[in-house]
Parts: sequence; structure tokens; C-alpha cells
Amino acid sequence: MRLTTRRFGALGMMLAIALASTATTSFAQSVAREDQLIFENISERVTTPENYNPFLPSTLLHAGLQQVGLESLFYYNYETGEMVPWQAESYEFNPTFDEITIKLRQGVAWSDGVPFTSEDVVYTLTTLKDNAPSLGGWSVNAKTWIASVEAVDPQTVKIKLTSANPRFMLDTFGVRIYGTTMIVPKHIWETQDPLTFSNYDVAKGWPVSTSPYGLASSTTTETVWKRRDDWWGAKSGFHALPEPLEVLFRTAGSEERRAAMATNNELDSLWVLGRDNFENVVRTNPAVTSWFKEAPYAYLDPCPRYMSFNTTAAPFDNPQVRWAISEAINRDAIVDIAWENLTVPAKWMTPDYPPFKPYMDGAADLFEQYPTLEYNVEKSAQIMQEAGFTKNGEFWADSSGKPVTIDVVIRQGEADQVRMAPVVTQLLRRAGFDANFQLNDIAAFNDALSNGRADAWLDVSCGGISDPYATLDLYHSRHATPIGTLATGARTRWKNADYDAIVEKMAVTAADDPAMQTLFHDALAIWLKDLPAVPLVQAALLTSFNTHYWGNFPTAENNYVHPGFWWATDLLIVAEVKKASQQ
Repeated sequence: MRLTTRRFGALGMMLAIALASTATTSFAQSVAREDQLIFENISERVTTPENYNPFLPSTLLHAGLQQVGLESLFYYNYETGEMVPWQAESYEFNPTFDEITIKLRQGVAWSDGVPFTSEDVVYTLTTLKDNAPSLGGWSVNAKTWIASVEAVDPQTVKIKLTSANPRFMLDTFGVRIYGTTMIVPKHIWETQDPLTFSNYDVAKGWPVSTSPYGLASSTTTETVWKRRDDWWGAKSGFHALPEPLEVLFRTAGSEERRAAMATNNELDSLWVLGRDNFENVVRTNPAVTSWFKEAPYAYLDPCPRYMSFNTTAAPFDNPQVRWAISEAINRDAIVDIAWENLTVPAKWMTPDYPPFKPYMDGAADLFEQYPTLEYNVEKSAQIMQEAGFTKNGEFWADSSGKPVTIDVVIRQGEADQVRMAPVVTQLLRRAGFDANFQLNDIAAFNDALSNGRADAWLDVSCGGISDPYATLDLYHSRHATPIGTLATGARTRWKNADYDAIVEKMAVTAADDPAMQTLFHDALAIWLKDLPAVPLVQAALLTSFNTHYWGNFPTAENNYVHPGFWWATDLLIVAEVKKASQQ
């Protein structure tokens, strides 16, 4: 592609801002229930309702900010395998995969009327890179991979990478898993400290975004986003205005409350229900639907569930202890009790998606050597004894008599993990570990993990979706920081130089290169030997939609996008739902 080097000047931007200062955002008014699309806030409550900085670890993104409060350059569609262009219209790698040219879409504008341009992209990526790791995982990604970023012209961005990375666009801008690198408006942010900027002032129209919705109110239990009838997408002909006049993210709380709200049509989407509860709700209210019409009902989430450790804290710094814990966990019991037989045990940290089968089949020898699915309390005891631990009463203790205490931190609102916690801890107690669990709200949970105050926790393994590189990369030592400083990735603080070297080779290797199989096998051999985390189960999430007020939600038969309404891809659902009365 032949590119020009013309730049737009600061004067043009200042003029655009001056003109925009007279613009007003047009919100829909007097909204009836049938015009409201109400999603459940899966984390129960917003602990920081006046924080809308998308990069701070304390920000709750899925109370609407990443779904309807912001837009992405692209959206990867699991169901079609397509990188759907949104704020951007195309991208192109050079032949060596170390340079990308992104073409932005004409006509995109911020909610205050200022044009969305390449300068916003440059500002965002540079700010992230310069503030890593304090601005979280996206800042680490920017620092790791971006050598330079340039605004070639108002609609063209050129990114030079530190080395070849054929997955960069998917990983950085595609919503590969859950979220994405959101571009923020330079003209607002450049006068702020990105480490402290809350990005919240409803009277000023903050957060300023390119989205069809603007924030109207924010509390710990509900956020309200009103449609902007002056949205660039409708004005430019890119996409019709979404039908909902308001999109709300509302707290349900307990599973029983969630079921009651679904029965009474108070929610249009629901976080996880147990099988019995779901079937009871459907009997009472047939408008509630799932991905599949029949059991197992649930969509297979790309994030298997696992138990993790701070591998710098004794005794969890000892791989033998971690293996003893794995041997003490009966995954079939977790499936039966916590998941009501809607899922299966997870051999490793990737989802049971077809692209991973060749990798897992090729590692059969490793799983025979390191049996991650094995439940053997006697073997667990043998491993502990070999590691120098003895029973002090009913629980294991180290050579000084200190008990092996496992306080498993659980994120409140993660319904499946809340159900798993008592099963996991009871199994560990039966095997001689003094295990308990503690529920933390999302802010406290993330703070405890990120700063190293948690020694053990249940978590979600959100990594690769078409090859295992991104999963393995979660354990690269670039994510491992000293206790008290912000850790990213899997937050285990595990380090292994040989492992890092293999993962770095995978990063520059295309997914369809046969060398990936060998590299995966070599990396997995190191990972399994040390076992920095313990895989538990695949995640078949029985989330559902209520079609009483709104229709055209995604299902297996209408799979225009995957159903994760807490993901940034939720905007693709909001843009396509239709009033049930018009179906």
C-alpha cells in the first residue's frame, strides 16, 4: 500500500475543538420500559461508580463502559471468524509482520463533535506504553510490542512493532477475549494525568466517546446509558441507530434474585443460573432463552476455570505443594455439584475448541507424565511428605509446625466460582489442607491479586482462542513483578527463563506454522512440571436472554455473534436487537 506523509496540524485540531464546544449531545427522553434494554451487571455492584478510566485496574468495565460506553477499532466475531471493522475500516501487515497500517473510517466523531482521528490512536498507544505497567494489561502489551506509532494522515496510523507479531491486531484491537485497547480522545485526556483521571463528569458529557450511548447516571447498583441520536454511525450511514433508547446495567445479586427478576421480566439478560434454577425459570417464563434449546443449554466460554497461586509466597512457591493440591481436587465432584453436570473437567488452560485438539493430542505424552485430571488423595499425601511436610492433627504443617493454610480468594459476582469455592475448599480440607474461601468485591479481588496480597484464588483462564500462544503468554515473566507492585497476565508471579524463550519464539510464529506444535510441547513440558496454576473445569456458561421486550438475541440457531453480553462485543448485540412487539 502506498502511503502519503501529509499530516494535519495542531491548528486544525484546535479549530475542531472550538467548533465542538458549541455542540450538545442529543439524548433520547422519557423512556418507557419497552424502550429500555436491561443487562445484568455480572459483578453485582460497581465499587467505583465515579471511575470511568478504562485502563485503571480498579475500573469495572462491564457495567456498560466497554459494551456501550466505548467503541473498538475492530471486533473479532467468534461465530464467523471475521475481524469486523468498526472505528477502523481496514488494516494491513507488511510481509514480515512487524509493521501495520490501519485505515480509520471516515466520519467517525467523538460525542462532543470533535473528529476521531489517527492522533487519538497515537496518543492512546503512546500513553499506554509510557505508563506501563501502571495502566494495566493493555499498557504492558503496548510496551512489549510497540516500537513506534505514527499518524500518517488523519485517517492513517502506522505502527512499527518491536518484532514480528502476526497476532497483534487480534490481541490488541479485536476483543479476542472480553476487552480490547479502547482509544480515548486526545483533546480530553492530554490535559489530565492518566493514572488518576476518573473520566467521569456527566454534566460535561464524560466519558466522551464515539459510542451511540452516553452515560446518564452511575451508582453502585445501576448504570444508565442513553442513546445519542447524533451518533456518527447513523449520520454517516455506517449503521442504523440501535433501537433501545436506554441501556441499563443493573445489579441482581444472588442467583435466587436473578431468577425472580427474570420471571418478572425485570432483566433482559441474565448472568449464570444453575441448571435447576434455569429450568424452573423457563417453566414459569418461557420468554427466557439460552444458547441451546436443550441441555447443556450453555455456550462454551473460552475461559476455563482454574485455581491459581502466588508462586513467590511459601509454601506455594514449591511446585510439589502445587501438585499435591492438584491431586487433592476431584474435578468430577466440581462438575457434579457446582456445575450440575453442564460442563466437563479441564485438562489444561485452553477451551475445548477444535483448533486446540491437535496441540492437546500432540502433548498426550506430557499429560501421561503429568496427570492434571488425576484425583488421588494418597498420592497428594505422598507428595507432601516427600516435600518435608507432616500432619499436625488433621492438617499439613511445615518443618517448623506452621500449618499449610489456603485462603482462596473468590470474586463476588462470579456465580460459577462462588459455587465452586465450597466444593474446592472442602476437598482440600479432606486431603489435609487448612483451606477456606473469602468473597471479595471485584475491586478488592483485583487489588489482592495484582499487588500480591492473595496467595490462592479461583480465576478464569482467558487466553488463546485459535492457538495456545496467548494462554502461554499469560505466564511469561514480563507479567511477574515484586509484591506490592502491579502484576499482569495470570498474576502468579511465576518465572522461568527457558519457558520465556519458547513463548517468545511462538509470538513471532504464525498459528498455521507446523513449528507451533513443537514449541507448544516444549513450553507445556516446563509449565506442567512447575504447575503454576491448577486447571479445574471447562466453562459452559448458562447465561440467558429474556425475549419478553426484546428479540433477535444471539442463539445457536441465530449465531450472528457470541452471547457474552459482559464483553466489549456486546455492542454488536445492542446494535441488532429488535423490539419483541415487532418480531
